[in-house]
Amino acid sequence: MMTYGHGGDIYSYSGDRVLLDFSSNINPLGLPPAVEKALQVSAGACTVYPDPHCRAVSEKIGEYENVPSGSILCGNGAADLIYRIAYGLKPKKALLFAPTFSEYEQAVRQSGGAVYYYGLRDENEFVPQRDLLRMLDSTQPDIVFLCNPNNPTGKTVAKELMTETAVWCQSNNAVLVIDECFLDFVRNGKALSMIGETEKNPNIIILKAFTKFFAMPGLRFGYLVCGSEELRKKIWKAGQPWSVSGVAQLCGAAALSDKTYIEQTKKLIPRFRENLQTELEKLPLRVYSGAANYILFRTTVPKLDQKTAVRDILIRNCANYHGLCEGYYRVAVKSSEDNRKLIQTMQAIFTESCAGSIDAIQFE
Repeated sequence: MMTYGHGGDIYSYSGDRVLLDFSSNINPLGLPPAVEKALQVSAGACTVYPDPHCRAVSEKIGEYENVPSGSILCGNGAADLIYRIAYGLKPKKALLFAPTFSEYEQAVRQSGGAVYYYGLRDENEFVPQRDLLRMLDSTQPDIVFLCNPNNPTGKTVAKELMTETAVWCQSNNAVLVIDECFLDFVRNGKALSMIGETEKNPNIIILKAFTKFFAMPGLRFGYLVCGSEELRKKIWKAGQPWSVSGVAQLCGAAALSDKTYIEQTKKLIPRFRENLQTELEKLPLRVYSGAANYILFRTTVPKLDQKTAVRDILIRNCANYHGLCEGYYRVAVKSSEDNRKLIQTMQAIFTESCAGSIDAIQFE
């Protein structure tokens, strides 16, 4: 069996144990009520082929994002679209953050391209700096993948730097793929988004998904926004025609209609994150303040993920991210009650690790 390199792997833990999964960054509010209702009446969608062009739901996405529905291409989750971008455009050289979501690298390498890394530095809190522009000049990539906010760091890219990167890509005939799957969780996310630039700059591709914000990972539904018909056609041809099920299309449209759920998420998650970060900072950890619905931290306690797992709590070991090493972990922001259970569990682990006093553990 191949190694699975992501969070959310609850299936490797057998038995009837009830797990708290902090390794996957899913909205703790659960499925939107409108989606639950759609699922109850969606049986008919299983008896016919789904619309390969996802026309009805693309209209809803266009209204939600304030972009033309014709600029939208839907897929079987954002990961599906990442691979279709790589296979459809066949980039020779790609520039990525390190650390960042691993599927960008995997997709580029599988399609025959080379990968260059812009190393995000711990001393800069993993925030991208202006030397990114110099690296663009030195490497001359034909595709750039930027995750905003970045995963696993939770850091956002300054709008000015993102804009300058987009200008560089347009001037140098490079494609800029901006993964905004977590941006709706960010307080000022709309101001940071580049989705409004897609009509002006045809080299920009924005990635979004229903997976995280709408808590729909099992339905597999993502979309991209791109103003270039030429790019969209190449990406479309790289996948199979019925990539989004009829049920997923109905549920996606329902999710976008649930305004109360959207407003509650944007109100509650930043508050939950700030409270969780405050409690984590009381522990002997190096906590990296981010803006997303997850938090990166570093500890000297070995195998922390294994220690939490035996207590039925899963956290994300980030050692397999390019640019990170053992000791880095990521936890999702969940409900206040679940966050409290995580903190209590970690307090117990640190107490055991230093024979009764967490103050004895110092992060260096």
